[in-house]
Amino acid sequence: MLRRLATLALSLSLATTAFTSTADARSFAQAPVAAGAPRNIQADEAEMPRISAAARVKLRKVLASRRAKNVAAFRAYANRGVYPHNYTTPDALNVWIDQEGRMCAAATMIFKSGYKKLVRQTAKDNNFIKLGDVTDGAVMDWMLTSGLTQSEIATIQEPFMGRMQPVEPEPGGPDWRIAEDARLRARYADVLVQLRDNRDAGLDAAIDALAWRPDLVAKLIKA
Repeated sequence: MLRRLATLALSLSLATTAFTSTADARSFAQAPVAAGAPRNIQADEAEMPRISAAARVKLRKVLASRRAKNVAAFRAYANRGVYPHNYTTPDALNVWIDQEGRMCAAATMIFKSGYKKLVRQTAKDNNFIKLGDVTDGAVMDWMLTSGLTQSEIATIQEPFMGRMQPVEPEPGGPDWRIAEDARLRARYADVLVQLRDNRDAGLDAAIDALAWRPDLVAKLIKA
């Protein structure tokens, strides 16, 4: 009897682990349901705007191209290893552009895609912006048309662990910035694998989020 109970408990544990793993992958690829949707409509109650099959094929082609370019820009950024540093707080903080002029990964993607003015204006308006919390405006429009989901972009925008003054390490002591850069490089490598593995699901989710914005859909189809 005890053996049967132990076997049952192990089976339930494995099933729960598998379900959680699948849910995590889906969550990474899926954009927040409210992205572009009316604020007064709940995700589970909203009726997704319809896009014709032909329009969806066109959108997928355009978004796939943009996704590939943005991921390539992110990969180049990750491999280069020149990241911003958080001199503001010892806690995790999203820094758009640091005091040395280094852009975060998300800002770099937007900059490389040709939206240089948007990147500079965002730094002026809110240099500690969290892209996962954005709901409208030019930055939201870029995310919706990037080929990536808002969730994916928020993951790419990894917050930086910081350290208050003094900035320079103590004589003979470790430099916290080197350790943080190493952490970021490893983190970005993991995110790149997730982006590759979730490409198709990410594109589907990106199209679904874009469906709430027929104005952007029309522009992309004409592109």
